[in-house]
Parts: sequence; structure tokens; C-alpha cells
Amino acid sequence: MKRYAVPVAAAVLLAVVLMSAPPASGAIVTFRARFFSSIIGAAPYNVKIELNEFSPAQESLKLIEFMTKADDAGFYAMLRGLNKGNMQFTGSNNMQYTGGLGLNIKFNVAQEYETEKGIRIVLLTESRSIEPGVIKQFNVPWRFLVIYLDLDKNYNGSGKIYEDAAIGATASGNLFMASSFSNSRELMSVRLVK
Repeated sequence: MKRYAVPVAAAVLLAVVLMSAPPASGAIVTFRARFFSSIIGAAPYNVKIELNEFSPAQESLKLIEFMTKADDAGFYAMLRGLNKGNMQFTGSNNMQYTGGLGLNIKFNVAQEYETEKGIRIVLLTESRSIEPGVIKQFNVPWRFLVIYLDLDKNYNGSGKIYEDAAIGATASGNLFMASSFSNSRELMSVRLVK
């Protein structure tokens, strides 16, 4: 009986390590979360976030170069040409509020870096509403939809969504929300599923 204990213990340890390992480069990374609607009486939405890659450093630095030069045309041409993944709203009983419309938001930037408490993933695209069925057009240059996923080492945690944010950047190329012209919205029970 003892001779099986070591292989079983090794297999359990490997499973724990693999479960907490960061997503493999080049693999699609999928998160699930819950998003609570601002519509009174509406049920929470199930949210799926799929990332097909994280932004390479040189890409982020090029975007920052456009920002520092206030080159709107160059910045938006590059930003709109990038596709790092998307966020889909699924599995809610809110069809009466949204007119049967789903919502799929494409992210142009996806960055991942370590924090004191674990991992932060920053997702960025042009400013827009994240409420299914709500059309809100900002048409203001240099305003963005920014999502922070603050996760532990097992890639579980919560998130904040800023629909109308100004952004800044660190010298190392990390983009962040510098200020927001609207209140943050919450993503609850964020967890890595793939």
C-alpha cells in the first residue's frame, strides 16, 4: 500500500501546481464572472471573458508613444487594429430589458502583471456602455472602457469596470485608469475556467 502513496501524492501535487499555474502563452484564457445590472429588478448577468493573447511590451510602448505625441490618428488606427479577446454577457433572464440583444465587447489591449496580492489584468477598449440593451455613445477622444481584474495566484477574484475613463501609463508600459468620468461597476466571482 505504501508504494502507491508517493505516486498518488506526486499526482495530487502536480494537479495543484497546474491549477494555480498562469495561463499558457498562446492559449485562449477564459474567465467567468457575475455582473449586476443597474436596472431595478433585473437578474445578474453571467459574463464570459476570453483572452486570446496578452499585449506584448513593444505594442504597449508604441501605443504610449502615440499618446505622448497626442497623435490621435496613429493611436486609434493602431488600437482599433488590435484584438486581444472579448467579453460576452450570457445566461440571464433579462431578455425583456435588452430586447433579446446580447452584448459582445472586443478588447484592444490586455495586460497582465503581478501585484502585492496576486495578479492584475487590465483590459481596454474605446469608451462605451457595458449594460446590455443600453446604448451610450461618448464620442469623446481619449476616453476608454477600462476593466481591472484583481486576482489571486489561482486567478480568482473580482473586477472593476470604468466605462468612461482617461488613461495613463507607467515607464515600463503598463496602462492604467488615471481618472474616470463615471462610477465603477463591479464584476463579482471572477474565476479562471480554462
